[in-house]
Amino acid sequence: MLAKDEFDKICSLDDIAEQAGGFVYYSDNCENSVHYDYRAIIAYCKENNIEPIDMTIREMQQFVIC
Repeated sequence: MLAKDEFDKICSLDDIAEQAGGFVYYSDNCENSVHYDYRAIIAYCKENNIEPIDMTIREMQQFVIC
């Protein structure tokens, strides 16, 4: 699961990317970590009225991009 502070950083970067019309990538450790489609996670959470930090591992697996 994502830590709250990590998720806040991701949201901040996503807002910056959206304003710039592009995409930014965030990872503490590029080589040994799972990467997620954060915009899809946010959309999923809004649709299901949940907080991203409350998602289960099974829910998160559908958003793995590499």
